[in-house]
Amino acid sequence: MAHMATVSSKGQLVIPAELRKKYRLKSGSRVAVHDKDGEIRIEPNPYDALLALRGKYADFPLEEDLLKDRRKLDQRIERMESM
Repeated sequence: MAHMATVSSKGQLVIPAELRKKYRLKSGSRVAVHDKDGEIRIEPNPYDALLALRGKYADFPLEEDLLKDRRKLDQRIERMESM
């Protein structure tokens, strides 16, 4: 379904409410604008979703787990080399 919008004298475009809700666009949300083959394409900024997660997993021990796994792998390699 096509949604119609009007460009203002300042070059601003209002994204229809239905699409703002669908793509979770709020005031201040950034969008990517592409110009290709005579078409203008607007899409939500994929980095906004990542930035929203910033700090969410601060207490998740990922680095510690990776270091433990690396030490185990190094020990296995050492055992195999000493055989």
